[in-house]
Amino acid sequence: MKGIRGVRSRWARVLLVVALLCAPLWAQAQALSGIRVLPTVDGEYAFQGWKHEGAVPASLVVPLELGDEVYGATLQLQPVRAGETYRVRVQFETSLALGAEGPHLDLIDWKHCTSAWLPTQTVDAVTFVLPTPTPEQQSCFPTYTRKELDAAVHAHAAKQGDPTIADGWLPELDKPDALVSVSPYVAISTVRVRVDVLRKGTWVEVTTLAFLPPMGC
Repeated sequence: MKGIRGVRSRWARVLLVVALLCAPLWAQAQALSGIRVLPTVDGEYAFQGWKHEGAVPASLVVPLELGDEVYGATLQLQPVRAGETYRVRVQFETSLALGAEGPHLDLIDWKHCTSAWLPTQTVDAVTFVLPTPTPEQQSCFPTYTRKELDAAVHAHAAKQGDPTIADGWLPELDKPDALVSVSPYVAISTVRVRVDVLRKGTWVEVTTLAFLPPMGC
């Protein structure tokens, strides 16, 4: 009998640990039945709108169309249960690109400047207005050397399976100023929107949306 009770006790402890580990996943699975960002037509930025219907996964990647900006847009949650408390925060991440007055080479797998998680404007319990990045947040980028830039372009070319990419871009950077047709620039490459729900006094992540704006024309 002691052996049986010991086995039962061990299983009880295992089940308790599993339940604790799965608690955040349970919160995520049970929290939202949908989420959307409303179209924006007024103001400095425009957005055609976006929505996800049904159970919201832990993460979503949302590529944006040229000209679409989620800055200042309104996000609405569709909770499974009424009465819960939510918060929404936003993080901006920049990347460096090489531009040639139209064509551009986006080094999104290289260095980044990532902002802190920023609060949103709360309209009501399920409606939030996303912030607009400051000029400093839009232009922030770590320092780098030309050698590091060359290595990043070659790594990008290797990933794409086309080494001629580096040969087409890097030599342009070495031309005299009057002849240079390629220049580096910084732009926001990811806008992360994190949704948390308050459960038993603790903020639990429900989902993180990663909006990917185009870095050039």
